[in-house]
Amino acid sequence: MGSKQGILARFINRSRETIVQEKSIEVEKLKHLIVSATSVELEIVVHEHPRVDILFKTYEGGPELKTEQTEDSLIINAKKEGKMTIVMFGNMPKCHLVINVPKEIAEHWDVSTTSGKITTAQILAQTIRLRAVSGSIALSESSAGRLTIHATSGKLKIRDVKVEQLNFDVTSGNVDIASVYGDIEGEVLSGKINIANVKGQNLELKTGSGKIYLQDSYMENVEVSSSSGRIDLQRLHADAVRTIVSSGNIKLTDVHGALKGRASSGNITLNLEDNTTVDLSTGSGNIYVEFKEYELNTAFDIQTSSGNIVTNIPMQIEDRQKGSLRGKAGEGDHLIRLRTTSGKVVMDTTKSAIVN
Repeated sequence: MGSKQGILARFINRSRETIVQEKSIEVEKLKHLIVSATSVELEIVVHEHPRVDILFKTYEGGPELKTEQTEDSLIINAKKEGKMTIVMFGNMPKCHLVINVPKEIAEHWDVSTTSGKITTAQILAQTIRLRAVSGSIALSESSAGRLTIHATSGKLKIRDVKVEQLNFDVTSGNVDIASVYGDIEGEVLSGKINIANVKGQNLELKTGSGKIYLQDSYMENVEVSSSSGRIDLQRLHADAVRTIVSSGNIKLTDVHGALKGRASSGNITLNLEDNTTVDLSTGSGNIYVEFKEYELNTAFDIQTSSGNIVTNIPMQIEDRQKGSLRGKAGEGDHLIRLRTTSGKVVMDTTKSAIVN
């Protein structure tokens, strides 16, 4: 009996033999480059040679490398043969596919992997499409007219990219984007979005359950929304900024441009460094506005249904009642409109004492 168990243990724990497949394809320019892999770590590397060099490390019974070339396209597959699911025992080594290509090899890229990650850099194309099911995606130092990225479960990391339009969607995982020039639209159902140093015209971000951090960026129009999570914007320059959260807090620090913020349940904190138009409201929560040292040219329209209004801002009061305040500082050219249903409003500056 012990002998049978020993044989079974050796069978289960045995290592699979590594198999190396190599292929070189002489080609400088394509219309379409399509790469598809299953259970493979995929890496695309740029080189200066007028050909595509492929190195694939797999194992016996594992994915196999196949290529198909037409006049204007190249298809590279690293997948298991057949549709039947085979249970394999033993230690399965990781499969690694490395594709070396010229920088401008194709006008249109389509790269996908199931249960594996995608790493690539220095791509120059009209369109780039990256997809990962249960795996991460990393892209850097690239340029495209349109960049589309989809990840079911895994991280997304983008660095030093220039695009006309970037679209991303992640079902479960975090998104980390930095130093991107171009318009951005993206959504994460469960996970956080962290974006820094981006510049373009339009930026739209959404999360179902997760935080959104945006900092050190220049965009003309910004719209950020979260069903359940925190929104934190810092050092942002824009013409118009809109933030919406159902359940969570909004924090705006050194944000330049016309501001709109809505929180169904949560606090809104605003740090202002110059005159701008502001429209903030919360259903159940407080609003805090801090003014840095600058000459105010602002009209104030403040209302709260259930809560106090507390301020030390020097202003000419036009109307003051329980739950409402209207007034102006300077010429009153920029309107600050604040509304709470259940919560207080606090506006202060460090120079004067609080006045209720």
